[in-house]
Amino acid sequence: MLRPNLLRLSGLFALFLGLSFLPASSAAGQGFSFEDILSPPWPAEMVSARTVDRIAWIAMERGRRNVYTAVGPDFAPIRLTEWWDDEGQDLTDLRISDDGEVVVFVRGHFPNGAGWVANPSSDPRGAEEAIWAVSTAGGDPWRVVEGSNPVLSPDGRWVLFVKEGQIHRAPKGSPGRRMKATWAPSGDHTGEVSRSTLGAR
Repeated sequence: MLRPNLLRLSGLFALFLGLSFLPASSAAGQGFSFEDILSPPWPAEMVSARTVDRIAWIAMERGRRNVYTAVGPDFAPIRLTEWWDDEGQDLTDLRISDDGEVVVFVRGHFPNGAGWVANPSSDPRGAEEAIWAVSTAGGDPWRVVEGSNPVLSPDGRWVLFVKEGQIHRAPKGSPGRRMKATWAPSGDHTGEVSRSTLGAR
């Protein structure tokens, strides 16, 4: 649950981000175009850390989706991802660790009834719904595992997620490594993982 000061900020961020992207001519009362109205980024899914004054959100700007963060007391927006092509890839299910050091989210569309994931950019490698992570200190985001509905552990080291109707667990990992969750040999829990070199999409 957002603390009172962050709750007030959440309502102001949409206005702040929108006005910050309007041309100076509009601010001067010289009129604005239809493009000016549609171009400001639209913030969504704002989340806050439990133990520090840090928030994160997803911004949609002209079809491009990226993750942002801000830390108190100034709460200046900082972009964490650099996806600037309009690939039609959805970003959802944003989560932030209790200490505010890492953010996880889902990139890709939810599978349809037949299990197919939308591929709006016609990527020859196909499309997937996968969980990604990024450090709020900066650096490239990394793919954690294929799945949806991520839930971070309190220490931010593990991610619970859903795949094919089952709940799995995978380590959050780090940049440059891909994590794949599997069932333990006993079949009664998850946590055995295999690692391979990251092939980012």
